[in-house]
Amino acid sequence: MSEDEQIEEVPPSNLERLQGHLKKDSLAANLVAARIAAGDADPRPALRKAMFDRIDALKAKHDSV
Repeated sequence: MSEDEQIEEVPPSNLERLQGHLKKDSLAANLVAARIAAGDADPRPALRKAMFDRIDALKAKHDSV
């Protein structure tokens, strides 16, 4: 067996699989990405930032109308 064959691919996590099904730049996709980025750390600050970024984007879109 070659070295490449010995290294098994790590299957994607449930969050990574979910992320593949979500619409790009949606709130859900941003929340999943924030959770993945947090890793083993507390995900709440990253989730909060993703949520408020989305709220700010919606406010800016609404205010420009």
